[in-house]
Amino acid sequence: MFTLVHDLTVWWPVKVIEPDPEKPGSYLEQTFDVLLEILDRDYAKERDELRGELLKSAEKDSSEENLKRVQAELEKFDTASFTRVIKDWRGVVDKDKKVIPFTNEIFAAALKLERIRIGINRAYQEAISQDKARLGN
Repeated sequence: MFTLVHDLTVWWPVKVIEPDPEKPGSYLEQTFDVLLEILDRDYAKERDELRGELLKSAEKDSSEENLKRVQAELEKFDTASFTRVIKDWRGVVDKDKKVIPFTNEIFAAALKLERIRIGINRAYQEAISQDKARLGN
């Protein structure tokens, strides 16, 4: 039997790859989980179109000033998109291993780190892709 759920929220692992401070030239892979909402196709399509329009404005005017403006708008847009789909996290601690609670403010600060943005984006793409499921992984 299949249960139809319109607002699907799932815990999904996020892999963050960052330079290893103990081993020059090598990387660490750390993970935490996020509770994310899988958006419906219409909403996702609308967001993709809006992001595409921002990118087109960079193509039309490639001046340094415009590219900086577009970059700032893309960052704001992507942050809003991440904030829309990420509802919670678990497994996030500080350097003293103290649990860091999820709040919008702390999440926004974490999103300023590119390695976290990349990990969250990759996690969302994995969650909506059925490649792993199809391959039996």
